[in-house]
Amino acid sequence: MKYTNSYFQLNIRENGVYLHVYPEKDGGKKLNIQEIVAYLDKCGVSGYDAAELNRNLSVIKEEKDVFVSPDKISEVDEMAEIRVTPDRMMAVIRFYAPSVNGKYMTEKDILNELKRVNISYGVAEKVIRAYLAGRQFCRDIPIAKGKAVVQGKNAEIKYYFSTNPTAKPKLLEDGSVDFHELSLFTAVKEGDLLAELIPEVPGQKGIDVYGNEVQPARVNKQILKYGKNIKISEDKTKIYSEISGDVSLQGDTVFVSNSYIVPADVDTSTGDIHYEGNVVVTGNVRSGFTIEATGDIEVNGVVEGATLISGGNIVLKRGVQGMSKGYLKAGNDIVTKFLESCNVVAGNTINAGSSLHSELKAGEAIIISGKKGFLIGGTASAGKRIEASVFGNKMNTATTLKVGVEPEVMERFKELTASIKEKQEEMQEQRQILENLKKKMAEGQKLLPNQLVAAKQAGASFTELSKALEAESSEYMILKQEIENNTDGKIVVNQTVYPGVCLNISNRVFNLKDTRSRCQFKMSGADVVASPL
Repeated sequence: MKYTNSYFQLNIRENGVYLHVYPEKDGGKKLNIQEIVAYLDKCGVSGYDAAELNRNLSVIKEEKDVFVSPDKISEVDEMAEIRVTPDRMMAVIRFYAPSVNGKYMTEKDILNELKRVNISYGVAEKVIRAYLAGRQFCRDIPIAKGKAVVQGKNAEIKYYFSTNPTAKPKLLEDGSVDFHELSLFTAVKEGDLLAELIPEVPGQKGIDVYGNEVQPARVNKQILKYGKNIKISEDKTKIYSEISGDVSLQGDTVFVSNSYIVPADVDTSTGDIHYEGNVVVTGNVRSGFTIEATGDIEVNGVVEGATLISGGNIVLKRGVQGMSKGYLKAGNDIVTKFLESCNVVAGNTINAGSSLHSELKAGEAIIISGKKGFLIGGTASAGKRIEASVFGNKMNTATTLKVGVEPEVMERFKELTASIKEKQEEMQEQRQILENLKKKMAEGQKLLPNQLVAAKQAGASFTELSKALEAESSEYMILKQEIENNTDGKIVVNQTVYPGVCLNISNRVFNLKDTRSRCQFKMSGADVVASPL
């Protein structure tokens, strides 16, 4: 095989050492002066000017000798340099020609060199024989290859029903909202397939060029979790409904139930209701009573000064006359025709026809829609959006609207930013101390007692800082995500907003002093600005 990369070999004469240079061919690589210097040092050649040698080599266009040094050295045999990739899955060998009168390596010599650096797996003996048939110097040649790891697949659960049903009121042609035709439940029939487990696929281990096993990433197993009224297949991979009813996913567990239906009012005849599933009240919920359900709550009548707590959604086909005692809390959405003098908390969205003197808080949005669509008095707080036809009134009733990040969240985020930076700097100082002491030990120096104490203290401090930094970094990322998700918060006015309304957007306060129509408020830079719809 003809060579392409430029290479060299030592020519040892009576007056000193020469490099016999073979210039590159057919687009091959030129000589690298750093590589030559390293080779000369390994061969014990000294007394030369590297810069001068580099200048002489750079102008060579044909095969020739270049004087290096007047040193007298022995003949040099062929050498091999072996490098292993960081993942230890590939070994590359690079050969250097012997001096003019030196010896060439045999197949046995090459195998012994590989053995010397502990490379024992995936050695390509065909490559060695091909090299011996046509040597290529100063060229990287793959010589050993490990067995790659085959990563497995995590187990997966596939659900055959809607795992997050939502109820939204229907907007009628006359501008009113129909809160009667609402469906919270996902119907299921007896024998329906609810979920299927797709088992994990284990990975296959690999072997690096040193012969060490390389383990694949651990795969996550799962099991089907389910409640009553559900049966599982013999192979434990499928679950089916045993009854006709409604199905829901709560956390990672599937439930099928016949919803608990209250045929009249929730009052002294029923007492408080606590149910693991959905609750439907055909009448009213009287003042002072409580309904608590792990699923959804639906009320056809009026809710008075009562307490409703739902793990899912709350749908009120009429509304709440809270008398300053009403309390609603839902893990997901709350949908109602009106809210009056009550405290309302929703994990996602509050959707109402009107709100009067109430405290509203929603993780995502508060939407006051319908023919009236007013929000007057109290405080409304939402993560991303508040929308209504009318905010406040001509009497300038104090009304507070908040979207975006709470001030407490922003302050904590700033504290964490400063604390993390401080801990990182402290860890760097401790790391430097440990590295300096480790270097002295590697050089054979015996550490003094005070240095041993310093090393122990630095190690303990580094470990403590690392744990604290991990905890703060985790909290920092959660808050950072919360802040980033709330930068686009806005307040939408579909008709009118009156003075007396105070806007809080992403920690900025804007007190409205005049009446405005059909506009939206959001952040622009560091200010709250209004723009037309």
